[in-house]
Order: sequence, then C-alpha cells, then structure tokens
Amino acid sequence: MIIPLSHPLTPETPLYPNTPPPMIQPHRALKNGDSANTSSITFTSHSGTHIDVPRHFCRDGKTVSDYFTLNASFYPVYCIDTPKEKQEEIIVSDLENEISRIKDAESILIKTGWHFIRSKNPDQYMTDHPWVSSKVPRFLREQFPYLRLFGLDQISLSSPLHSEEGHECHRQFLCEKKPILVLEDLNLSDIRIKGPFKMHIFPYIIGSFDGTPVTVIAEIP
Repeated sequence: MIIPLSHPLTPETPLYPNTPPPMIQPHRALKNGDSANTSSITFTSHSGTHIDVPRHFCRDGKTVSDYFTLNASFYPVYCIDTPKEKQEEIIVSDLENEISRIKDAESILIKTGWHFIRSKNPDQYMTDHPWVSSKVPRFLREQFPYLRLFGLDQISLSSPLHSEEGHECHRQFLCEKKPILVLEDLNLSDIRIKGPFKMHIFPYIIGSFDGTPVTVIAEIP
C-alpha cells in the first residue's frame, strides 16, 4: 500500500515567517498565440514538505546533491504519536518509552497532530506550532544507532518564538559528525502511518542546495 506523506506545493502553502511565497507566473500562453503554455516557478529551498541537509546550518556541511541522486529510501520507519498543544515543547521524555520498540529505526517521524491545523488555520500553523528541544538530537543519536532522518508534521522543528533554541536544535541535528537529516511539514494524517514501514523521498531539485522541497511516499506492508 502506498500513502503520500507530502503536501502539494502551491502559492497558498503556509511557510515559516518571512519566507517568500511560491510564485507561478505564465511565461508563454496558448491564448496569446504561443505554441504552448509554459510557466516560471519560484520558491525557496525550505518551502512546503522539505528536507534540511547540513549545509542549512553548517558552513561546510553536505548539500542536497551529496545525499540524493534520484531518491532515497529509509527502512524501518516509525511514526510516534506525540500530541502537542500550541507552543508546546517536544522533549526527550516524549520518546523514552519507545526506545525498545523502535531501536532499529532509520527514520523517526513525530505526529503532533498539527497537520490538522495546516488547512484549518494556516496562520496559527505558521506561528504557534510546537518546537523541538535541542536535547532531543543528542538523545536520538545515543539511543538509535541507525537513525538517519527525523521528521514531523509541522512547519519546522524551530518556533519563531524560540528561535535561538531552534537554531541550536538544527545545528545539533545537522552539524555533528553523524548528521541526522530533518524532514519538515509532513502530512501524517493517515491513521495507518505507524510502522515499521518503508519511506521513499524524491527531491524536487537536485543541486548543491541547503534543502529542497520533496515528495514523500510511505510503503505500508
């Protein structure tokens, strides 16, 4: 069974504050007598469902093209239900009870429930979402030796109201000797997303970038 975990990228996509919105502008048009319709598309590297790689916060960190050619697959992947209210912190104790069950994880996804806020209240989704403690990356690295990626159903692991903590959290994930990639703005609304399952990530762009929008698919047994 195949389940999409990414949101479409549109001009209405909610973004982290002060991020320019995606723009789709006609370049050629049949109605103007051109031979075809073509468009120019502009968006930042951290728009919509996207992946953060080390170059995002680390001066000499690896780029998107260092990690991806056409796609990347992760197995096993586990999704942990961790319901959170607005501006609530995601902390180590939220994950401690899961250690034995998901010890072999290559990817851990956190389901806070904020994917439901995305369509109902985009402004709140952009500014009031939960945030991840900077102590979480070290805990994950110590407890899950195979972990390569951490994802969640909110616009960023960093909150605009806790920006310094968010910056440090990103650095702890991405700038250590063994980086853990970060997948943000996931759609984890399907109740069948639990694990273990296989996850495939297809980047929109291949290049020397600090991050990129991606299409994410879960392959459920």
